[in-house]
Amino acid sequence: MKQFVIILFCALLAGCTEVPPSGVQSELELGQYTQAVDQSTRQDTMHDPAKLMVQLETALASYHFKEVVKIARKIDQLALAQDNPIRLRAKSLQLSAEAMLDQLKQVEGTYQIERSTLDTGLKERSFPATGQIDVSFAKRDGLVATIDYLDFGMVEAPRNDTESIRFEPDLSARLALSEGLVSYVFNRSGFTLTFEGPGGKLVYQLKKI
Repeated sequence: MKQFVIILFCALLAGCTEVPPSGVQSELELGQYTQAVDQSTRQDTMHDPAKLMVQLETALASYHFKEVVKIARKIDQLALAQDNPIRLRAKSLQLSAEAMLDQLKQVEGTYQIERSTLDTGLKERSFPATGQIDVSFAKRDGLVATIDYLDFGMVEAPRNDTESIRFEPDLSARLALSEGLVSYVFNRSGFTLTFEGPGGKLVYQLKKI
């Protein structure tokens, strides 16, 4: 009886012994793993352009034009087809950002008053004014300009201060004051600064020097 129990116990142990996988099973598992890796790689390849495109759009919405150019160049270096929509979109935004940077560079500089007028709504007349302004745009926040006033304005009360103004893409800006409005406009002839208040409009037309 004891011998029968021992033989039965050994048989049970033998049944619990791990059986090595067959060659067919190993090949199936290896194939599934390889397929999963290939799929993950393909997803990562498409994920990078999509992620960069989101970064590019975010930079553009914040008017960070240099960042737009930088990200667009990264996308251009990816292994994408020439007619890939992401590549084409990135290139288009890069060209727009570069054009805007060139435009900002052109309008930066020092401007001097060429003409100053007061428009009361009933009549318009010239008045004596003096001074200059210096304009520079921030390196990161592309459309934020620093304007330095250098003995600027009416002769009897010139101003010497600095302000930061956020411009729109058309290079114009409007700033509300407690008793009026100030508008800043870059144009081909130079720069126009207008103060609107209860007494009318003070218009300074400046040219770049």
